[in-house]
Amino acid sequence: MCRTFVPRRLSRSLRFYSTILPVLGQYVVRPWLHSIGLEEKTGEELADEMDDWGSKQLQETLLSLGGFYVKTGQVLSTRVDLFSKPYTDRLRVLQDSLPPVDAAEIRDIVSQELCGGKGLSELLREFDDKPLGTASIAQVHRAVLNDGREVAIKVLRPNMEPVLRGDVANLKVFALATRGRLPVDYYPVFCELERALDGELDFLNEAQSAMKVAASIRHDPLGRELDPPLVVPQPIPGMATRKVLVMDFIKGTPLSRLEERAKELGIDLGSKAGKVLGRRILEALTTAYGNMIFSSGFIHGDPHPGNIFVLEGGRVALIDCGQVCQLYREQRLLVAEAILAAAAYDGSRKMIQMLADCVRNFGVTFFKGQEDEDACAASVALYLFGEKDVEFPGGYSKEEFSDKSPLRQLSSFPMELVLLGRASVLVKGVAARLGVEWSVAKKWEPLARDAIVAVCDEDECRLPAWALPTASHAATSSERLRLGDAARGCAALIRRWGMEKAASVFAARRRELAKEAPGRGEK
Repeated sequence: MCRTFVPRRLSRSLRFYSTILPVLGQYVVRPWLHSIGLEEKTGEELADEMDDWGSKQLQETLLSLGGFYVKTGQVLSTRVDLFSKPYTDRLRVLQDSLPPVDAAEIRDIVSQELCGGKGLSELLREFDDKPLGTASIAQVHRAVLNDGREVAIKVLRPNMEPVLRGDVANLKVFALATRGRLPVDYYPVFCELERALDGELDFLNEAQSAMKVAASIRHDPLGRELDPPLVVPQPIPGMATRKVLVMDFIKGTPLSRLEERAKELGIDLGSKAGKVLGRRILEALTTAYGNMIFSSGFIHGDPHPGNIFVLEGGRVALIDCGQVCQLYREQRLLVAEAILAAAAYDGSRKMIQMLADCVRNFGVTFFKGQEDEDACAASVALYLFGEKDVEFPGGYSKEEFSDKSPLRQLSSFPMELVLLGRASVLVKGVAARLGVEWSVAKKWEPLARDAIVAVCDEDECRLPAWALPTASHAATSSERLRLGDAARGCAALIRRWGMEKAASVFAARRRELAKEAPGRGEK
């Protein structure tokens, strides 16, 4: 197995480099030829031709390679704010449309994992051979259990683990080779993603994560239970193994296909009705991720349009909890402070310092030799959490691939912030694609204030959201657990009022500092 794997990995690596290098190279060579008069096309025609050819080459190569290269393409497809339309349009096919594994092979895996090698009729009344979706790690099939429940069965693609690990190794080599040429040092990012693969390749781990995510989105930072802003399909008890996961069936349209589905129904996403639907989708995603970040800090880490479904009536579902991360108390507090500072930011030195401290305290480090590291660090925070039209301090650019991008100055970037960035970027990308004005920072600001109250209230023992009792649990608890000790309850109310008051004063003081700064010559 090892002898065959090495040549295969080398072959995949050569195919990747033989495509990506010419695609990148044309953007250097052809504009130079144009500048000396050897390209007859106009600048716009040249750009269109390069984008069309490059996007087609990249799409075909990533589709044929599959594996972790597809996950990289999925991220690129959401960046409508950074990449041209030919790239984002062509790479959207990577979100949910990869070549499927033969149904007979999938049936055999399900039989071995769930039925002890016996026929699928032991558990299933129906099993659809045509997959609902195919991704880099697994594919999903619709089925019906013998008790009549409609379910989705997720099956690990056979022999995929060594391929994925080889792909990450190739991408790490590429990241080392391009250090200093790309806006971020992606080597530590790929190292973290390599570690995250362990969770994605174990569906028992994903089953537990799905339950945690579902609990996190239905609790606010103060532990209060809410109506869930979106649907997270749950595992069927007792029907999960490392390679197979049976879960609730979600009937809807993936966000990656929303435009074509809307056309089929005669709906214009740019119309008033389309904008209403767009805001409903953005509200669900923003609230869900805000609750995840600021309640338990347990976050769905793979948000892309193929993992987001729009259901009948405009409800939203979030699937695939294979990649997650955990923010701990101190990290949640830093993110909350960064959100509040970004919302109040007006360019004063004190506000720059606040943002910079949050970023550095989170573990972000920068290359040496920065003229103004505070401005660079604050720009990173504004890139993640600030308004889309905010002006970065120190002359830094919002364009990720600009020479003046603050991301080019990063020497290390914690994985937790990478995943937070993916959530923020997802919402901004969806808003841009649907043409809806949307502010993540304004939506998360109240949650950030509540998070400061919750984190600073050290006298109150808080459980993670997934360990908190639901309303149904509370209704069946004993009288002692439901009512508690009256004096202790009164003290908790007073303590919460005091913490909420402190958070209000904290926010007000920041606004005062922002107003005072111009008069002190601190701009």
